[in-house]
Amino acid sequence: MHVTGRTAGRTGSALAVLLSLGLLGTGAGSAFATPVAATDGEAKYCPSSGKLPGIGNSPQFIDGNVALFAGGDYTVDGASAEAEGLLVVKGDATFAKTSGGIFNVGRAGAGSGILPDGGEVMLAVGGDLTIAKGTKVDVGHGVTSKSGYGGAVQVGKEIDEKGELETNGGKRSSGLGADRALSPYQSFDRTIGDESSSLGKLKATGTSVREGETVTFKSTGAGNGNIQVFEIPAAELDGASSFVFKSIPDGDSVAVNVTGSHAVSISPMSVGFNDDRVDVYSSAGFGDAASRILYNFEGSTSLTLGGGGNFMGSILAPKASADFTASTNGRVYVGGDMKTHGTGNESHNYPWNGSPAFTCKPGPSEPGTPTPKPSEPEQPSQPPTGPGTPTPSASQPGTPTPEPSGSEESPTPVPTPSAPTSEPKDEGGFLASTGAQVGVYATAAAVLGVLGAGLLMFTRRRRGQNQG
Repeated sequence: MHVTGRTAGRTGSALAVLLSLGLLGTGAGSAFATPVAATDGEAKYCPSSGKLPGIGNSPQFIDGNVALFAGGDYTVDGASAEAEGLLVVKGDATFAKTSGGIFNVGRAGAGSGILPDGGEVMLAVGGDLTIAKGTKVDVGHGVTSKSGYGGAVQVGKEIDEKGELETNGGKRSSGLGADRALSPYQSFDRTIGDESSSLGKLKATGTSVREGETVTFKSTGAGNGNIQVFEIPAAELDGASSFVFKSIPDGDSVAVNVTGSHAVSISPMSVGFNDDRVDVYSSAGFGDAASRILYNFEGSTSLTLGGGGNFMGSILAPKASADFTASTNGRVYVGGDMKTHGTGNESHNYPWNGSPAFTCKPGPSEPGTPTPKPSEPEQPSQPPTGPGTPTPSASQPGTPTPEPSGSEESPTPVPTPSAPTSEPKDEGGFLASTGAQVGVYATAAAVLGVLGAGLLMFTRRRRGQNQG
């Protein structure tokens, strides 16, 4: 078919419309927007208690504390999607997605929006960092501020990059030795052990009752300071899937002390908090509940979070190795190995407000300094809200990233964003797909269909005029 200049011009205009709508991009499956400066000129540091954000696409607050800690090795395979916040691995870190694709570190396609400042360390590995062929580790994508771009990576030993490590302008350093690579969190395993022991000594302030697969935690009195404490044997928690918190006073944090060394395996399906279901992304109480709950597995040596639901609250397990396919919402601190291999599972960085060791800590920027932030990426799809049983002592980072003998990347922002190649798995209707592109693709298809039909009619009319 011959295309006239007018037809070509209309086609170009149509493509321009699609581009302006964000329906066509430079990279397939993009979930982030190109970074731009903030318009309000206001730096946002740690959120105040009770004002934790729900799941969204844009960075909201600066947090330099550890989001995820593995005292052993950290392994990503399967179709895992992302780890939000600062990831610290004392042993080796291996990223080897089964079918290849992208794993985001630091910033999530859709998460709490609480993450390290631009240019700060987002991935620290004491041992070797291995990225398998076909896997891309994308660190701090779209994050930019006056302090730098992207996210820095520090590795104690070597980087085996058969796949791709993208730091988006952040520094990448290897051969540092474990202490330097993990600083200032090289002794964080000791911190989580001390905190676990201290919490385990607190007197219970409520009851814990298991009925079927549902565990109900109900406050019956004043807390220990601002902490409501519950106690449940690990053997009793094992196999549970629904968790209900009742009569929790406003502003109080919750610590669930899980006693004994029994292995715990649960598949989270629903979480209720003071009569609201909070494990669905549409819940107004999602961020608040995630930041108030902590499970202290003081003696357990094995922790499994199965299924594809949302686990709400932080995890403190200084003696355990962990295996995750469910998504987590809170700090995740384990003393042993950590493996994540679900379908689209994610970890969202919600600090726990019950301890200064695990709460949000500002980054190195001085308060009052405006910090640019990326524009809002596409919104995540909303999950169903149907009925059912609801839902350190470590140093504060502040030292600029060292300039070791490892390779460095120039601090220039990367305009083309990346996104996970898979979507979270919804088992039982409890988990929404974050960063899902289905709606965008459907809209694009509809627009292209209309344009195609118009183009066909125009061509037929031109043929008729020529034949006449």
